[in-house]
Amino acid sequence: MLALLVVWFIAELWVLIEVASRIGVLETVALMVLMPILGIWMVKHAGLAVFRRVQTTLNSGGVPHREVVDGFLLLVAGVLLIVPGFISDAVGLLLLIPPIRIGVRTMLLRSFGRRTSFAYRVVDGMGRRIDIRDVPSRDITDVPEPRRAPPELDP
Repeated sequence: MLALLVVWFIAELWVLIEVASRIGVLETVALMVLMPILGIWMVKHAGLAVFRRVQTTLNSGGVPHREVVDGFLLLVAGVLLIVPGFISDAVGLLLLIPPIRIGVRTMLLRSFGRRTSFAYRVVDGMGRRIDIRDVPSRDITDVPEPRRAPPELDP
């Protein structure tokens, strides 16, 4: 993880130097000051739209899981736009574009669905392990017959 941050920092520095050599130092500094201001304004407006979608979904009785992920992605976009650097600004601006954000959201939800399966094992009275993932769902009102001890253990 640390190596990734070091590589990112070096890439940001290299892009900053290249941009400054092409357009000038003052223009580069102006861009570095204006990008967070513009980015925060854009994130604010996109966040308000997501907040309205959350309210609409909740009012209709749904669970706003897509909207929560969109809000998280907007938070990431805001952080990337505040951090100085052109690469982070570009990634932050890309996350503000709805079709790209929808694609990232879909990948995140799919990845989250694959990584989070709910399963646990139970050891029944006979010492067998039962994997609940392989057992069809049961209603709590369905009470099975009580198990009896083997005859050799009866008093």
